[in-house]
Amino acid sequence: MAEKKVLVYGLSEEEKEKLRGEGLTLHEIHQGNAGGTLGELIENKEIPHEGAPLGVVRIMIFCGYEPDDHLKELISRIRREHIFGAIMALITKTNIAWRFDYMIEHLLEEREENKQIEEERRAKYQEK
Repeated sequence: MAEKKVLVYGLSEEEKEKLRGEGLTLHEIHQGNAGGTLGELIENKEIPHEGAPLGVVRIMIFCGYEPDDHLKELISRIRREHIFGAIMALITKTNIAWRFDYMIEHLLEEREENKQIEEERRAKYQEK
């Protein structure tokens, strides 16, 4: 089992302090190390990001955590008490090989798709 840590990008110092207060180990992602894959980030490899800026987004990626009730509870508490509107994800066998910029793109697309699905669901509900 990998060491538990959370890859964080775009969070304020205050938000990071609150997460550390929850006992979380944070690994900050920035232009100087965002060029690698999620696996390389976990291993603390410093591969600079090249190309278009990564954009203004707040992301938390949980590493070494099992997708269980404890993680669901932790994420709910973080969303409720500390960080609103951040995209949260879990390292998987598939995405560990993805470059960080690709992961951001994927998560933003997924968030937009979920918004669309939710809007369509609400529209159907209101028709009834």
